[in-house]
Amino acid sequence: MKTIPKTIDRTELLEKVSKRIFQAVYRVDVGLTLAEGAPFVEEDLSSLTVQEILDKIKDFLKCDPIDEHHIIFLHYLVNYPVSMCKRSVSQTLKFLIGFHYRLGEEFKKEPFKEAKTVSMEELAEIFERSKATIHECVSETETSWKEFLTLREKQKDIEAKAERELIEERKARLRKEKGLETASGEKTTE
Repeated sequence: MKTIPKTIDRTELLEKVSKRIFQAVYRVDVGLTLAEGAPFVEEDLSSLTVQEILDKIKDFLKCDPIDEHHIIFLHYLVNYPVSMCKRSVSQTLKFLIGFHYRLGEEFKKEPFKEAKTVSMEELAEIFERSKATIHECVSETETSWKEFLTLREKQKDIEAKAERELIEERKARLRKEKGLETASGEKTTE
């Protein structure tokens, strides 16, 4: 006997589609932030052949990845083609893998609280590496990640202090202008 599939009302469908889009945006945002925000890009491509790039793309597509993984993979391939295509795991690739995993956790604390973070299995798919290699990269970059967070907090403190100082300078200048205006009865300009 055939079972009739449950029909979904419009509200439920809209909610499911919204969650799916939100999840995709979250995952792509993590990858794009790291790919575009990293302090280095591989510029020496002399050790790379076109065939290696094509093989990498072909191997990636064999996995039948989800849409957002296509975007993340292509951004990493554009910015880090040598690290992505070579079989050995470079320091750059270790950084990308470890920081991608941890940045996803960090983003989850912000507006993406309900999003599902990228798993090590998914990173293995994106980077075309074994789960053991992904786990090793994540473990090896733990110290670097902690240093990054410390530096980021210091930078935020410096920026906040500079902003407060600018605000105080503006207030002082406005008080001075206001004092000159009331003392002479008319506004003066400096």
